[in-house]
Amino acid sequence: MLQFVMSVFAGLLGLFFSQSVAIAVFSGAIIASLANAYFAWKVFYKAKSAVNDAQPAKILTTYYGAEVGKIILTVMLFVAAFNAIKQLNVIALMCAYLFITMIPMLVSFFINTDEKDANTNWRDENVE
Repeated sequence: MLQFVMSVFAGLLGLFFSQSVAIAVFSGAIIASLANAYFAWKVFYKAKSAVNDAQPAKILTTYYGAEVGKIILTVMLFVAAFNAIKQLNVIALMCAYLFITMIPMLVSFFINTDEKDANTNWRDENVE
């Protein structure tokens, strides 16, 4: 959900530069958001239906299938963007795609919900 919100925000931010930049930024951001949403839907929908039958091979197959589908969807959306948008700013498109793709990593880095002391080391506590 955060990726979709940031996609809209990035597109609006692109309007400060030009309309073509805004369209390219919004397109790149939406491509990343849709691909990640597809991956999450495939993985968690399958995981929900297979809660009682959690075999590692099935889980791995689900992840691989979802990742292949995500890559195919991403390529198809990029091809559609390159064909549909006549004055495409490729740099803005790719930068927005990469930024939106990195949002989960950035969120996990900056937002720490651990109740424990931030100075403790997980390895020292759990590995002998």
